[in-house]
Amino acid sequence: MTPVSALTLTAKVTLIDRTGTRVTAGSLAEAMSLIAGRSHQSTPVLALAMRHESDSSFEPGRWALDAGQLAPAPVSEVADYLLEYTDWQLVDAAGRLSPVTTTATLESVGQAVATKAGHEVTIASDLPGVLPHKYTPASNAVQRIEQEGRGFADAHDDAALVASRWVPHVDEDMPTLLHEEHPVSTAQAFATRTQTRRQLLAPARRGWQGTINYALGLSLAPGAAERHTRSLHTTIQQGLAGHRTAVVVNIKGGASKTTATYLLGATLGRIRGGMILAWDNNENSGNLADRALSAAHSHTALDLLERIEDFTTPEHADQLAGYVRPQGDNKFHVLASQNEAGNKEVIDASAFRMMHTALRQFYGLAIVDTGNASTAPTWQAAIDVADVLVIAISNKEDAARRAFTTIDALRNQGYADKLTNAVAIVTQPRTASPQRLQDITDTLTGLVRAVEVIPFDRALDDGGQINWEALSADTRQAYLRATAHVIEGM
Repeated sequence: MTPVSALTLTAKVTLIDRTGTRVTAGSLAEAMSLIAGRSHQSTPVLALAMRHESDSSFEPGRWALDAGQLAPAPVSEVADYLLEYTDWQLVDAAGRLSPVTTTATLESVGQAVATKAGHEVTIASDLPGVLPHKYTPASNAVQRIEQEGRGFADAHDDAALVASRWVPHVDEDMPTLLHEEHPVSTAQAFATRTQTRRQLLAPARRGWQGTINYALGLSLAPGAAERHTRSLHTTIQQGLAGHRTAVVVNIKGGASKTTATYLLGATLGRIRGGMILAWDNNENSGNLADRALSAAHSHTALDLLERIEDFTTPEHADQLAGYVRPQGDNKFHVLASQNEAGNKEVIDASAFRMMHTALRQFYGLAIVDTGNASTAPTWQAAIDVADVLVIAISNKEDAARRAFTTIDALRNQGYADKLTNAVAIVTQPRTASPQRLQDITDTLTGLVRAVEVIPFDRALDDGGQINWEALSADTRQAYLRATAHVIEGM
């Protein structure tokens, strides 16, 4: 009798609401919990994202979420959320997971599983719209497996054997599950290409090698420090497929959030160029405008909100200059928060999303500064749209404690996946505790993707307007590394 493996397919679920906001959950249950936690005027309706509707392994439809349970909904219903699946995993009968490292269709995934197993495989899933399928191995693959003496007919626990054959950590010699290369468009490959060795080893312009090259007209290769700096520049300058947003957080005031926001924007502007926006999204009154170069106007995000309908299309792009503040040689723009007195209505979540949707047409990158309340709707809206989170921490006891409180809040609100892609920027005060710095970095290990320590800088200590030329070389280099970490996460 031909053996059959029964496997279950799971995935991360990204929810896309009507504003285009994307929130990723680790499972279907977690995604349903996120939807249930939001307020809705009627029963929310879900549908598949377009990329899945065109795949024959899916059955497009509409589902209504009622009391935590999904039920069929009329196809005429307008979807409140689109479901997008990524990071597929196969679960065997013993409950063991195998990651599916492929960008191909589910049909090719199932076929490859059956072919590698050498026998029929059934794959089912509880994900809405994913069709159960039975796959038969390609005949030539079966013959090859039998010739090599690797048939599965005598296996006592066939499903477990199939899983153990592919789970990477079981045996380093075993092949990774379904590792397939999916063709990338030539345009994307060119836009995201890395620096060639010739560019990396172009004649030195810095250090003693650069001095000699300039004085004597030689072409000495750059030293290790300059090559590293060039590599960081290449990372920061790499092409990105569409708008990206980084959001800087710490519910403690005075934790260097605003400084980090400004200097990430300045580094991006000077190294990458293009349209870069630093946006003060404080739920009360932020001070990004105080640290920035002034403009010929005093308009804030509230003033822009009153005219946001004018910017739903690019035709009024020239009028944005009346609402943002250009930052000279730093080559980015600042959007100030509400007025200092805070006597106007605070921008709420829907207003933030509306503005973000409009502004992303004009800016390729945005760095969003946030306030000090993780429960504020505008704070949560910013986290929703973030491609990369930046945890700003000052090496002070209270700021460090509140930073980890912020991390706990993010995890509790369903943003654990964004935390694993986060970058922590730890700023050293005038008198810094080396032991506490070690404790901070040790605790961050495994919580975030990268940690960068910024040295103390007298030019930033008084909280006044930030002058790039006054910064120390060490501070600029640290922010160069931090900015590269942020771009890597995008």
